[in-house]
Formats: sequence, C-alpha cells, structure tokens
Amino acid sequence: MLARLITVFILYAAAIAGATATERVPALQDQYGNHGELNDFSGKAVLVIVASTRKMVWIGRWEEAIRAELPGLVSLRVADVSDQPPPSYMDVANILRKKAPKDVSVLIDMQNLWAKNYDLDTSEPCLMLLDPDHNVIAKFRGRPKGDLVDEVMNALRDYFPATTQS
Repeated sequence: MLARLITVFILYAAAIAGATATERVPALQDQYGNHGELNDFSGKAVLVIVASTRKMVWIGRWEEAIRAELPGLVSLRVADVSDQPPPSYMDVANILRKKAPKDVSVLIDMQNLWAKNYDLDTSEPCLMLLDPDHNVIAKFRGRPKGDLVDEVMNALRDYFPATTQS
C-alpha cells in the first residue's frame, strides 16, 4: 500500500512538473513587436534555440544545418540579452531586423528567463528539444559542426519528418 502511495505521489509530482514546464517563461516580444511563447506550439515538439545577442549568427547556421533534411522542423528562436550594461529592447530589435531574415522571428529575452529557467550557458548557442508536452528531451550546446550536428539530428529525427530521397 505504501509503495502504491509513493508511486501515485511520484506520478502526481511528475504531472505537476510537466504542467508547469510551459509556464516557465512568459510571452516575449520579437524584433517586430509581436508576442510569442512556447504555448504557441501546444501539442507540438519544438526545437528551442537560445543564443546570446553576441552569438545570434549561430541561430541561422543551426537552422541551415537542420532544415535541409528536416523541413518540418518547428523551432522557437530566442535572443538572450546578457550584456552588461544591457542594451534596450529597441537596440536589440533593430539589430535583429537588420541581421535576421525578414520571415524569421526571434524572441528577445531581456531578463534571461530562458537561460535561467532551463539552466543554459548562452556563451555558446543552446538547443533544447522539447516533446509535444514541452518536456525537455535533450539539451545541446555549441556551434553546428561535426559530431554535435549528428547528435542533434539523431535526436530530432524521432520528432520531425525527414525529406525523402527520390
């Protein structure tokens, strides 16, 4: 009986943790002033790419490395503003509007909420694979090259369809 009660408690605690995982970070604004958040992808697996504003070029390079093989990739891109003193939201937005492709939204995290709440060191780009319930499946850190690209691709293939060879 005690073992069953402990099991129920563990399952309940896991359910609560999973339910609050999507609420760890509130909606943020992108470089165009649009709001976005993880809950926008409810029921979908998501690749979250978080990079410091100094490493934003790597977000695009990661997507290039992945999208050719996995065009169905669902991704959320976040600019972690950890500079001291921090620039203004408008300064970051202006840079992103110039450097990011027009159809690519990058959420601006002025309070480092993604990095803090998911324990990410954004001195290098960070990638997190979240399942459809937005539980963290895998975390990766680094630039898109070599074995790291292979590891990321292997993890993503379980959640996103690959292109078919004709």
